Amino acid sequence: MMKERIYIAGPYSPTNCSLHDAIAIGYRNAEKAIEVATKILKKGHYVFVPHLQHYIHINKNCPLNIKWYQEDNSFLYYWATALFFIGHSFGADKELELAKKLKLKIYYKLEDIPNVR
Repeated sequence: MMKERIYIAGPYSPTNCSLHDAIAIGYRNAEKAIEVATKILKKGHYVFVPHLQHYIHINKNCPLNIKWYQEDNSFLYYWATALFFIGHSFGADKELELAKKLKLKIYYKLEDIPNVR
């Protein structure tokens, strides 16, 4: 089994909450994606975690006009060989749809991802 380049897709931005709560929920969602990524790394694969953009986004020097969805999708178009789907959200569902269109391998469970030998 060759190493795969796996894009992690899952909820990040919460809806219907205060701005204060949105930052905390975004952080928790990023932490969940990181936990998944570390398990995939232990299986021997490469990972891209778009949730890590959270740390750039909240940085005081970050430009306000970044189109995060376009930034992240560039990794699906030009880098990823597979997608791991954590759960539904507007963005994650769009990423799943794009991955299917690009005919990338889709994983829904960690146990389905093979170990690299």
